[in-house]
Amino acid sequence: MFSLQQVMVKNVVTVNSSDNIYDVAKILAKENFHALPVEENGKLVGIVTTTDLINYLLEQY
Repeated sequence: MFSLQQVMVKNVVTVNSSDNIYDVAKILAKENFHALPVEENGKLVGIVTTTDLINYLLEQY
């Protein structure tokens, strides 16, 4: 049986809840991630995904 430790990303890139959407989109595109953990004061407060960003952009048009 496989464990999560065998497949998880170990060098995690995080973003801050105050980061702007453009910068987060650049990280997702450049690093080829599909989701990033969101931190606030060193604590996990959520996750942002490529789908979240696409939906946000669609709402703007």
